[in-house]
Amino acid sequence: MAAVPAVVVPVKSWIGRTGPPAMAATGAHDGFFPSGHTATAAVAYGAAVLLLLAPRADSFRAPPHAGASVTPPHAEPARALPHAAAPADAPPHAEPDGMRPRNRHARARAWAAVAYVLLNSGVAVGLVRCGYHWPLDVVGAWCLSGVLLWGLAQALTRPVRRRPGPRRPRASTVPAVPGR
Repeated sequence: MAAVPAVVVPVKSWIGRTGPPAMAATGAHDGFFPSGHTATAAVAYGAAVLLLLAPRADSFRAPPHAGASVTPPHAEPARALPHAAAPADAPPHAEPDGMRPRNRHARARAWAAVAYVLLNSGVAVGLVRCGYHWPLDVVGAWCLSGVLLWGLAQALTRPVRRRPGPRRPRASTVPAVPGR
């Protein structure tokens, strides 16, 4: 969130675009492109969606040992028929309605994307309709927000690499030889 004003304010002062006539009548300053309100809303809602739908570390089983193949739970086929009760031998992650956890996750992603688009569209329409910004101010803010959200997504999905085995000390634990 701190990156939004850190990027928007210098761009606004560099471009110095005048606002719509309704804003010029109020004696508002120059610097309406990109819209800071639109960029803040897009990054806030987008970050919430990315954080809520980010893959969790415990969503997969332990790594395979001795060459054994282990698949994530969402890759297993559903054992229940649609609109039927789950069989007694069904795994605990099988749902009675036959929907696999992967499908539920896809549905949650779709609803989050729809909510994200509707909220940001509402902010944009409100700002343009009230005469606070030109439509291009809003589009520029969305482009800027896309870059910031891409950076956040890259940071959230970057794998943590650790070397196997115990961690080696950075310095020697052997006492120094006197006189050296």
